[in-house]
Amino acid sequence: MSAADLPAAEAFPYPAGPGGTVPPQYARLLVEDPVSRVRLADGEHVWLVTRDADVRTVLTDPVFSRYQAAVLPGSGFGRGQGAGIVDLDPPRHTALRAPVVAGFAPERVARWSPRITAIADELLAALAGATAPVDLVADYTAPFAGRVICELLGFDGASWPRITGDIEALLLAGGAEDERTEACRARLGEAFADLLAARRERPADDVATVLLGLDEPASGGQHLTDEQRTTLLHGLVISGFIGVRDLLARHLFAVLAEPKHRERLAAEPELVPRAVAELLRYYPSSNDGLLRLATRDVELSGVRVPAGAAVLPLVSAACRDPWTVDRPDTLDLDRDPVPNPAFGAGPHRCPALDLAVVQLTTGIGRLLAHHPDVTLAVPAGEVRHTADLLPLGVAALPVRLGAGA
Repeated sequence: MSAADLPAAEAFPYPAGPGGTVPPQYARLLVEDPVSRVRLADGEHVWLVTRDADVRTVLTDPVFSRYQAAVLPGSGFGRGQGAGIVDLDPPRHTALRAPVVAGFAPERVARWSPRITAIADELLAALAGATAPVDLVADYTAPFAGRVICELLGFDGASWPRITGDIEALLLAGGAEDERTEACRARLGEAFADLLAARRERPADDVATVLLGLDEPASGGQHLTDEQRTTLLHGLVISGFIGVRDLLARHLFAVLAEPKHRERLAAEPELVPRAVAELLRYYPSSNDGLLRLATRDVELSGVRVPAGAAVLPLVSAACRDPWTVDRPDTLDLDRDPVPNPAFGAGPHRCPALDLAVVQLTTGIGRLLAHHPDVTLAVPAGEVRHTADLLPLGVAALPVRLGAGA
């Protein structure tokens, strides 16, 4: 089937489903039209790919170029970029990724785990005794994610509001330049330069030290320039702060929106790791895996995608593929973990996956340990979900901490 055989392209993106879940149109596409052409808001056409097998192909097969898609004109879905690690193809991508993988190696995350737990406990202890509703985004998931990523990169944990605030301001500006964004860039540049200088003098067990090649020279960090190190640190703050803040908030919403889930996990804390695996399938961090460009004709689910076509792998749809998971639209905390591309696949698979899982498990588990009776302070339908930045999020999550507070 070629593009000429398809009906007129419909508008994309689709609005989210109830509770910030995936758009209901994905279920139809998975069954009836797994590789379909759609029209973006600026008039450009892309191909949506929804089935698990096809999404994995787009994410792993080098015929699909991330870089050639990143430099496409326009904005959104990873266009108009090209400078970050997520925008590159191997071998350039591989050279930058290797030290990041080393920086978040499983054994390093295991050493950091007690500190991650301590940060969660400090934040939750500070909320004890609160009688008015507490916003779990502003008072818990944001400072938790901010302190963890800043400390693990090598900053003083107390600096998280300044560093993450400047980065979020730049992202929300959408490329617009004014005095405020110039000031943000200047402060961040100084902060990253000071961090690298400090670690050259005093190496530590942190990512900045690895990026300098002072901890594990085999990681490749010693071959990076300071400009590359700064670019990597900037991207790691984005994913480590905004990504974890929003993903943890969505997972906490899912747990609290159904009292049976909260009651079950509070009573059976050993179930939390399994629940996190299911929550990642049900609420992955974003709907898509960023555009790729097909460098030659390729067939996906019987549809010929022509060379030069932009292809968008819908990760959240693949996580609900009825050919790979039973009852895909049900959040089942007893489900055996289902392999899925929630953290991507192939060269761009999240290099900090182990850290993210520890943070999500700790963030949920420690909240319920401190406040087992926590409940939403508003009806679940009134919680506003956002897509202002790439990771899907929750604008605010007001809760009452209950008698255990």
